[in-house]
Amino acid sequence: MVNTLGFTDKIPVSKHLKELKDRVVQTAIVVGFFFGVCFYFIEILLGWLEDPLPKQWAHLTFITPTEPFFTNMKVAFMGSLFISMPLILYHFWMFISPGLKVKEKKITFMFVFFGTMFFVFGGTFCYFLVVPLALKFLFNYGVQYWQMQVTIGFYFSFIVKLILAFAFAFQTPLIMVLLTKFGVINTIKMRMYRKWAFLGCFALAAILTPPDIVTQVLLGVPLYCLYEFGVLVSTFFEDPKQREQVLKQVQLDREMRKAQKEAQQAQKDAKKRKVKVKPQKKAV
Repeated sequence: MVNTLGFTDKIPVSKHLKELKDRVVQTAIVVGFFFGVCFYFIEILLGWLEDPLPKQWAHLTFITPTEPFFTNMKVAFMGSLFISMPLILYHFWMFISPGLKVKEKKITFMFVFFGTMFFVFGGTFCYFLVVPLALKFLFNYGVQYWQMQVTIGFYFSFIVKLILAFAFAFQTPLIMVLLTKFGVINTIKMRMYRKWAFLGCFALAAILTPPDIVTQVLLGVPLYCLYEFGVLVSTFFEDPKQREQVLKQVQLDREMRKAQKEAQQAQKDAKKRKVKVKPQKKAV
């Protein structure tokens, strides 16, 4: 049983570590339970993951004796992780909740609900839209030169990792809200650095997805839209006083930079006025 701590409780770091250990153990037990359930119904999961596969590549092969077993283990583990996500989010929130005030603790249900919703939506979006387009592009690329044989290890690892990548990437608004709530970031700076966020979304998409432009765009565009959505939602959770202070500081910094530029330009103009062409002396 995990002992929940209060906002005013002063405890040593060892107690935090003990609470973290208890929550990790409870989460591991639940994940292990759903792992057994997923492994028992592994044929249903494998059939579901094979549906987006083009018909001409429907006959999967394996090249090592242990490949089918470890493939089933990977798929069952990823499935258990997907199912256990509400509990993982719950324990994560309850671990950090002692550092929050009473009003902030009331958003526990909302945190778990929207975190699960975004997680499921990201995986569903990937499965029904991204996976078919990615497979169609990748499997038809280079077949005029080489003969492809799709192994079960490659295919299922590819599909599961891609779905989880999209599911976790769709947690972006939730992370932004949390960081804003704790004062780590603010909406003023997030709006100022939109162009860098745009580049960062596509850079992250390039890392999480296969090396094809179709999949990267299909992740990069929704990821940036989620960033804008996170900025909008974070406004309601941000401290108005802190936002006003940051806004005043930003305006002050702009005025200082503008004054510095004007001073530098004035110095340049003064130097130009001082520089005069000396008249040449006439020869005697």
